[in-house]
Amino acid sequence: MINSVKREIVNKLLVLYPNYTIYDEDIPQNFKKPSFLITLIDQDYSKRLNTKFKSLLSFDIAYFSNSRTTEIKEDCLSVQLNLFREFDLIGTYRVLNKQATITDNVLHFTLDINYSEIKKDLRILMQQQQTNTNI
Repeated sequence: MINSVKREIVNKLLVLYPNYTIYDEDIPQNFKKPSFLITLIDQDYSKRLNTKFKSLLSFDIAYFSNSRTTEIKEDCLSVQLNLFREFDLIGTYRVLNKQATITDNVLHFTLDINYSEIKKDLRILMQQQQTNTNI
């Protein structure tokens, strides 16, 4: 499920910034700029009724600008505003708790995604029931 959510984030970023490089969880030493780095920060997973589960995924999308040193902050603020506006839905997932900070000339855009799932157990099939019709 996490990979599915990441794919949707990548697809959304590619629509917004088609010429930017997108890295997943790890960034190489000589990486290209401008680029994004998608990192899973945290996951909460809890059981609900029967075979239903609920999960909260927290992601950090880091943006590395290729602008000159004097223009990096302005570029990061522009990307930040665009991400705030466009990241309400990612595929079929609703985005919650959007926050952004700029640290050491890198924009960190964090977001949460809630999802529920049903774990299907093939062993649980409809059971036969015997009915007594004698009165």
